Amino acid sequence: MAFVIFACGGGNNKEVLNIPTNMPDICQNVDFNVDKEMRKECGVKPARYQAYRNVPMQRYLINPKDASIVKTGNKIELRFIGSLPVQLEDSQIVGVTFSDSKRLAKIENTYDYKEFYNEKKERFKLFKLMIPSDTGPKTENLLCFRVPELKGSDRTRSAAMATKMESISCETLDALIAEHAK
Repeated sequence: MAFVIFACGGGNNKEVLNIPTNMPDICQNVDFNVDKEMRKECGVKPARYQAYRNVPMQRYLINPKDASIVKTGNKIELRFIGSLPVQLEDSQIVGVTFSDSKRLAKIENTYDYKEFYNEKKERFKLFKLMIPSDTGPKTENLLCFRVPELKGSDRTRSAAMATKMESISCETLDALIAEHAK
């Protein structure tokens, strides 16, 4: 998947760029209007068509590495490496702005991961993300997830290509950690 940006050159020439959303680390903080030599290495190409209405805007998180929030139209997704995108409601992410200038600034979020087994030997992999808002008043957007354990036929290649994160309430996550974590 890629998104298109309008880039202004030295004069009144407007250049439309097709920027991929899955760029390597060295390409994430590059301004392709200024550093044109990096375009080829990062897979950035001039766009031929300008008819896109749902251009994705992306913001990267500090933790976990390579995670990002992507907004397309009025849909917001949270993307982790090796998992399917998690659809978020507008009420879950409040005050996070998406623009071309904000694309270069990573979000200073916090990430808390817990893993444990209960009495029945069930494995729990839980994590909590706190994503701060960019705008005032400052709010903390808390998102909690459980990573499902793949067993049996779920471990086949077609089903195991990506994990589907389970959204849980943060109260449930805190109760599970208080009950089972040592």
